[in-house]
Amino acid sequence: MARGNRLTMLAAARAPLWRGLDYGPAVVVLSPSATRPTELPEAWRPLEQSYQIAWCAVPPQAGGAGSLERVEDVLETLADRATRTQVVAHTALTEVACQVVAEFPEIVRGLVLVGHSRAVEPTGVPTTRIAVLGEPVGPGSLARPDVVAEVAEALAARERHLRPSRPLAARPLSVVVTGVTGVDTVGGIAVGS
Repeated sequence: MARGNRLTMLAAARAPLWRGLDYGPAVVVLSPSATRPTELPEAWRPLEQSYQIAWCAVPPQAGGAGSLERVEDVLETLADRATRTQVVAHTALTEVACQVVAEFPEIVRGLVLVGHSRAVEPTGVPTTRIAVLGEPVGPGSLARPDVVAEVAEALAARERHLRPSRPLAARPLSVVVTGVTGVDTVGGIAVGS
């Protein structure tokens, strides 16, 4: 393989994997790995119907320093679009996750941590922990169907909490017209000359 092609493949393997909606709520997944998958894990595919998904590979050594810029680029892109975002991270990346969540408080609405418990710095957003019991936790735990089902439930619960109970258009409006002469009102709304 030519050197140039290898460098291109390495850069692509480190770039985030984007799947799902073009616009709408987003989920940024932080996976403790040197390279991202070429496709979204099978268990995550149903979530493509409801979210923009950015899967970011972040090597856990040294706090993922080299990949942190890529994660920040993803969140900056979502912030430019004012996209409501939730972050899902493996607990090996708790420190990185807390850092990016705190850096983007205007768009990040929740944090889901998957794996063994670790101390979490206050981030200012609701944090859900999903413990993975019975086997060593590795990057593959983010792709396990049972774990993804719990992640999906946590994301949906946060989305329900974020949405107004009724759409704005369905809320009753009250318009009060006072001190106006020569104007008729229909249903409380001024009409006429």
